[in-house]
Amino acid sequence: MFSPIRRDRSLELCLVGMLLTAFGCGAGAPAAPFVAPMPAVAPLDPTAVGRPQKSKARPVPSAAQAGKAARSPVRLDSTALERAVTKEHAHWPLAVALARRSGNPEVAVQAAAALVREAERLHLSPSLLGAVLLIENTPLDPEAVSSQGALGLMQVMPVHLGSYGCSPDLVSIETNICHGASILKHMVRRAKSVPLALKRYNGCVRGRNTPRCYRYPKRVLRTASRLRREIFLIASDSSMSYEEALASTPRQRRGSRAPQLVIGKDSVGTDAPSPMACASFFGCLRHRWTLKY
Repeated sequence: MFSPIRRDRSLELCLVGMLLTAFGCGAGAPAAPFVAPMPAVAPLDPTAVGRPQKSKARPVPSAAQAGKAARSPVRLDSTALERAVTKEHAHWPLAVALARRSGNPEVAVQAAAALVREAERLHLSPSLLGAVLLIENTPLDPEAVSSQGALGLMQVMPVHLGSYGCSPDLVSIETNICHGASILKHMVRRAKSVPLALKRYNGCVRGRNTPRCYRYPKRVLRTASRLRREIFLIASDSSMSYEEALASTPRQRRGSRAPQLVIGKDSVGTDAPSPMACASFFGCLRHRWTLKY
């Protein structure tokens, strides 16, 4: 057993040794400052970790792409454009176009007004109805009668007299166009196709009533396209009024022989082409296939 004095000294020596041991190895070296760790920020979308984020900025097109976009034509709906022209200029552009093709300005004005009215009522194109009228009766003769008994401007058969809510007078311009437009609209609803409806309007049900009547839809649609372009040109021309344009149309001479309605190979009533002297056989063929209706 140690005495109390010796035990106290031994405790002091132990404490001194412990202090020397703790500070002896790091003597002269400054202690590093304590830096608290930054808390980790969790992403908003857990599934977006490791996935590249899409930029919201739109890519700037190159010069070649911009030039290509500038050169690309803008497609317009000709039917909607024709509807807008008709709404703004009424029936006058169509009247001038019909007068230029028929040489009959008086009937052309009345026919154009009836065509525009029936086209709006039946939701048809005025140029389509005008093309049927020109194919069936180019000189615009309201009293024309075909060998099959078709009457008027649109060559309506008497069996349809008084149908479709129209007045029973096929010689009248407005009534005849009312019958013809209503018949065509009825055929479009049944056939669900304009070319097939034109065939049925022409009486080409099975190709027996009218020989080679398959050409009739192409003729009508080609004439409608040309008539529509002519309507646009007339409406865009501001050099003269519509009355002046009608007065300047060439009229049929009183002494000249008017085109007679005949039963063609692919139409109920068409104007007979005048004979033409051809320089050669191939010239006649070229005139035959380039004939404009």
